[in-house]
Amino acid sequence: MDIRQLDEKVAVSAQIAPADLEEIARSGFRTLICNRPDGEDATQPHFDEIAAAARAAGMETVFQPVTSATMSVEDARRFAEAVEKSDGPAFAYCRTGTRCTMLWTIAGVLDGKPKDELRDAAANAGYDMANLLDSLPG
Repeated sequence: MDIRQLDEKVAVSAQIAPADLEEIARSGFRTLICNRPDGEDATQPHFDEIAAAARAAGMETVFQPVTSATMSVEDARRFAEAVEKSDGPAFAYCRTGTRCTMLWTIAGVLDGKPKDELRDAAANAGYDMANLLDSLPG
């Protein structure tokens, strides 16, 4: 598992397994956000399995499946709301971590954060959000 920190409130990763949740919770994460639709790949664990392991580890869970093609501003707002409601850092995952990072980036723009700051934070975590940021107003 490759945890990539975007800021003090959010880290992202690629697909996780139920067995990863104890380590994620021990690392201080309080909320698990899944941005991957169930059944996207035949080998991925179903969210219900991951959610059960997260709850057993003391974490809250949010199932917010999105696709890159249909992602909306409202999805980014819901992502930001889940992070805000968390009583500690949130851990988000999808297939590669890119969709989670896209949601975080859009939410940051909506919150008025400087695009350069968002671009650099995403790049430091290994995600290129330059094209997305260039397409967003502000």
